[in-house]
Amino acid sequence: MIHLTLVWCLVCLVSGAPQAADRQVDAVFVGDLIDTDHDVGGKVYKLDSDTLVIDNFSYDGNGFGVYIHVATKGKGLDGFEDNKILIPYPSGTEGLPIEKKFDGTGQLVIDLKQVGVKANRVKWLSVWCTVFNQSFGHVLF
Repeated sequence: MIHLTLVWCLVCLVSGAPQAADRQVDAVFVGDLIDTDHDVGGKVYKLDSDTLVIDNFSYDGNGFGVYIHVATKGKGLDGFEDNKILIPYPSGTEGLPIEKKFDGTGQLVIDLKQVGVKANRVKWLSVWCTVFNQSFGHVLF
């Protein structure tokens, strides 16, 4: 396991807890996002059974209709794409497109509870462009 320092206010979005200082938590490293377009990058972790984190997330902000998707079934990238599930981000919304630029210093906290998916069932995570139907960056679990 790896210790991952999470910015507590992002964790608060998931848990509803009051804001506090940074904290360290145990997380399991999944892999690096494979950069396919728009400078997407970051390190993906399983924080717990309901939460994934993209640490050091980067994105140039120039895409359209960009959302976080996962797949729990499928074979190969085409199979995962056919079975993708939109994960609303930020948590508690119906899913807003990721439009702003991320410089690689932030984190995205992905709340899988919203769609009833457990982290140990995820096979693929993608920063997915719904306009051009393509992955801007993905990782295989």
